[in-house]
Amino acid sequence: MKRNYEIAVISKGAFARTVRIFAPKRADRAIIMHDGQNVFRDEDAAYKKSWRAARILKELGIKNTAIIGIDCTATRNDDYMPFPSEIDEYGIALGGGKADAYTDYLEQAIVPYLDKRFGFTQYGMLGSSAGALATLYFAAKKNSAFTAYGMFSTPLFVSGKAFERFFDERAFDPDAHYSVYAGGNEQTGEVTDPAIDAQVPQLFVNDAFAVVNGLRKSGAKDIRLLLDNRGTHDETCWREPAALFFKSFAAL
Repeated sequence: MKRNYEIAVISKGAFARTVRIFAPKRADRAIIMHDGQNVFRDEDAAYKKSWRAARILKELGIKNTAIIGIDCTATRNDDYMPFPSEIDEYGIALGGGKADAYTDYLEQAIVPYLDKRFGFTQYGMLGSSAGALATLYFAAKKNSAFTAYGMFSTPLFVSGKAFERFFDERAFDPDAHYSVYAGGNEQTGEVTDPAIDAQVPQLFVNDAFAVVNGLRKSGAKDIRLLLDNRGTHDETCWREPAALFFKSFAAL
């Protein structure tokens, strides 16, 4: 398949990330997505399943929205997870705890580059799994340029105690749009203990409700919660809620 986006490498400090940009000529806004390799084409994606984001925009007839995919690197979990993993006891050393550096990079390098290059007037952010944690953490910054956040399959349980404190201590923009999704058949493939593995799908569903409740505590009113009993933990199940998120953001 022919590539229908351009690639740039944007650096600041210790960060240098490949950025994949799909920007229709009339786009005045953009959605930043994590795990950029997985955003556009199946052949580029880590597990050969992508969001097919550009295709979705075209099928919906959305012309005012650009998609910006930020590639992840070997430091993905450290970048995306705001707090260190609390499930190392199960033999899963996920790392985490360095999302401040990554979210600062988005604010201080990515957004200024896009502002200068394209002149976008507003932004959204969409992430899944650990990328949803990064999106949630960024949302608490309440950057006024961002008006919508999508958090799909958000695994709060990897740092459960820290996220309980997080929702008690942080606030969110009450006027932003929030889209939260979870599948009822989600497995990450990282849990080796069969007893814990059996609990994982329900943990994702529980955490979707926890995110919604945390947002409501901050006074957020525009919240969409989507649950799919058959939903697994991959991009094929995130495409449909992504389409709804794209439509909502394009209409803001």
